[in-house]
Amino acid sequence: MQVIVLAGGFGSRLAPWTSHVPKPLLPMLDKTLVERVLDLLPIDEVDKVIIAAGYRVNDIETYFENLELPFEIIVQPEEEPLGTGGAIANCKEFINDTFLVINGDLITSVDIQSLVNEHKKSEVLATISLFEVEDPTRFGVVKLTADNKIIQFQEKPTLDEAFSNLINAGTYVLEPEIFDIMPAGAHSMERDVFTKIAPMGKMLGFEFEGYFVDAGTPSSWLESCRTCFLDNRWNMGKKQENNWIGVDSSVISAKLIDSFISNNCIVEESTIVNSCILNNVIVKAGSSLRNTLVGENARIGESCDLENVIVDYHAIVPDGWKQSGGRYSNQ
Repeated sequence: MQVIVLAGGFGSRLAPWTSHVPKPLLPMLDKTLVERVLDLLPIDEVDKVIIAAGYRVNDIETYFENLELPFEIIVQPEEEPLGTGGAIANCKEFINDTFLVINGDLITSVDIQSLVNEHKKSEVLATISLFEVEDPTRFGVVKLTADNKIIQFQEKPTLDEAFSNLINAGTYVLEPEIFDIMPAGAHSMERDVFTKIAPMGKMLGFEFEGYFVDAGTPSSWLESCRTCFLDNRWNMGKKQENNWIGVDSSVISAKLIDSFISNNCIVEESTIVNSCILNNVIVKAGSSLRNTLVGENARIGESCDLENVIVDYHAIVPDGWKQSGGRYSNQ
């Protein structure tokens, strides 16, 4: 089976981190985000993974050239934004049988093997993973029959209009014949393709429980880190109460709550709450970080107070700096 990982976005909501590193390669605990996605794959079923990339493609290619994996990796560039459907069509040359598509910024508990098995039994064109949420307005919502066929697909409805609370959870199994339905050029899989297949009775819904997080914003990045931590999706580092501490990091009398400190960091006597600190960061004494992301090689001075801030890679935050919201960069 071939797998397409959709990783073409710029990751602008995680800037300025993504001005240094493409979002798929940002570290989430002890692995990159895209490796978290690849962890889901049933290794014995997969022979090729195509990463549909649109930003800093060379960085992604270089990373995978130096990574040993049990399947072939192909990085397929998008010369211009193609949308979800266009990105899949752009990988058509590598597809010759039933294939899997995964959004490249998802932290999810979907059972890929069960998803594939249900698809193969159903003889449909597309099987979509579904997850129940309280507020479906940011997602594509489906209407199911008694035998789990999707008969209507509704993209980002209002609460009053929503068919259900079952959303498209970003993982699909597709047959190559679906390429015949796709329009040329840039298009949306959700709006331009699934809406055509659903009335044909050739789309199956696969509901799963557990977790589904789109790691695209600072708050959801933190939620994704927490989800991986709580589900023990990490091998290196250590657990310290409700926190994850990376290799060779020193936490000197710091008060840590629900936070993630990566490798080679020094955190002096300070308070770190619901925050993510990447490699080689120094946090000086007396500082307070809440809901904050700190990029690699940054230095947080003494008695700083940061809340809901993204601190740039290599930034030097001066002693006593106070900031609520936004970004901090020395550039």
